[in-house]
Amino acid sequence: MKIQVGGLSDGVYEYTVAVDATLLKLGNHFQDQVVARVTIEKSGTQVFLKAAVSVDGSFACDRCLSQFLSSITSSYRMCYVTEGGGDSNIDPAELQEVPPGFSVIDMSDDVRQTVLLAVPLKLLCSDHCKGLCPHCGMNFNLGTCTCTESVVDPRWEQLIKLKKQL
Repeated sequence: MKIQVGGLSDGVYEYTVAVDATLLKLGNHFQDQVVARVTIEKSGTQVFLKAAVSVDGSFACDRCLSQFLSSITSSYRMCYVTEGGGDSNIDPAELQEVPPGFSVIDMSDDVRQTVLLAVPLKLLCSDHCKGLCPHCGMNFNLGTCTCTESVVDPRWEQLIKLKKQL
């Protein structure tokens, strides 16, 4: 995902860049294209980039193990400045020094990291997913099971006895 900035005059430019997810090495979850809507503001020796990134992924639910599709969206900002031209008001995480006369911004690694960090830690097919029966494995989203046996963890037996006494 490269954008040519050499030869651009000062001003604001908008781009839409798309690349196959396999080229960014995002893993098996992402098969479609990664789309980045980019705004570049060039002024003097610095280029300020804002990117909104989106991609569709296929995941397995952490509660019921069903496959589901989810759209991952995120954004990032980066300021490219020539060596020694950094602004002290810019967050160092959003600042990258480049050699004088640079002409191409390669966003591939930044987009890859942005997508991977945007994937939720807990992947759920829906917020109301009911999960699986711990005994028979029935998906509670599809119906109820016929399990009647309730297994009690032996570590809780003493507390259950105490509760019955009260």
